[in-house]
Amino acid sequence: MTRRLWLAFQILLAGLVVIWVANNLASNWIEVRAARQSVHLHPWLLAASAIVILATYALLVAAWRGVLLGWNERLAYPTATRIWTVSNLGRYVPGKVWQIAGMAALAQRAGVSAWAAAGSAVIVQLLAVATGTLITVLFAAQAQHAAAIITAGLVAVGAIGALAVERPTAIATAVLRRLSGRSWELRAVRKGPLVVSAAITLFSWIAYGLMLYLFIRGLLGVEVPLGVAIGAFTASYLLGLIAVFAPGGVGVRDFALYALLSGPVGPGGAIVVSFGSRILMTVTELLAAAVSLLLTHRRSA
Repeated sequence: MTRRLWLAFQILLAGLVVIWVANNLASNWIEVRAARQSVHLHPWLLAASAIVILATYALLVAAWRGVLLGWNERLAYPTATRIWTVSNLGRYVPGKVWQIAGMAALAQRAGVSAWAAAGSAVIVQLLAVATGTLITVLFAAQAQHAAAIITAGLVAVGAIGALAVERPTAIATAVLRRLSGRSWELRAVRKGPLVVSAAITLFSWIAYGLMLYLFIRGLLGVEVPLGVAIGAFTASYLLGLIAVFAPGGVGVRDFALYALLSGPVGPGGAIVVSFGSRILMTVTELLAAAVSLLLTHRRSA
C-alpha cells in the first residue's frame, strides 16, 4: 500500500507538470511552431557545454567515491568512472532502481562490500536531492524568498547531517526496504568524506547550470542570467528524478525545463533548448560510458 501511494503521488506530480506545460504550449502555439527560427548556432559554445557535462560527470564520480571512503571502502578512480558511467545508463529503464542496482552490482564485482555497494548508490541519490533542492530554492526565480531559502538550507543540512548518524540511517534503511521491497542497508558515513561528497554534489548542480547557460548561447545566440540557467536545470532535473515511472526523467524533465525557460527565451526557444539539451546529455552519457569502458579495457589488457 505504501509503494502504491508513493507511485500515485509521483504520477500526480508528473500530471500536474504536464498540464502546466500543455497550457503553456497551447497559449503560445504560434511561437512554438516557429521554433526553428530561434536557432542561431555557435558550435564552439555547444562544444564547451558538452565539455562541462563531461567534467560534471567526473565530479559526480568523485562524490560517489567519497561516500565509499566514508565507510573505508576504496575504489580506483578509473574503475569507479566505468561503473558510474555504465550504471548511469540504467536511468533509462523504467523504475530507476536499475541505475542503483547496476551500480551496486558492478561495485561489488570490483571488490566493494555488498552493503556498501548498494548503500552508496542510494546515498548519492539522497545527496543529489538534498543539495538540488537547496540550489533550486537559491536560484529559481519562483522560489527566491528568504523564508524558503532558510528552510531549504536547514532541511538540506539536516538531511545530509542525518546520514552521519546511526539512528536516522537505520530508519532510512527500514523505509527504503518497505518502499522498494529490496534489502538495502544504509550505515552512517564518516563526517569528513560525507561533507566533501555533499559539497561536490552541490557544485555539480552549478556546473550543470553553466552547461545550460552555454548551451542556450550556443543554440539560440541568447544570453540568459547564469542563475536562471542553474535554477531551471536543477528544478527540472529534480522533477525528472522524483518521477520514478519516467525513464531518465524523459518527458517530465523536458517539459519542466521548457516551462521554466519560456519566459527568458520565449516558448519557441524554450522547446528547442529543452529537447536539444536532452539530446546533448544523452550523447554525452553514451560517450562517457564508451570511453570509460575502452580505457579500463586497455588498462586491464
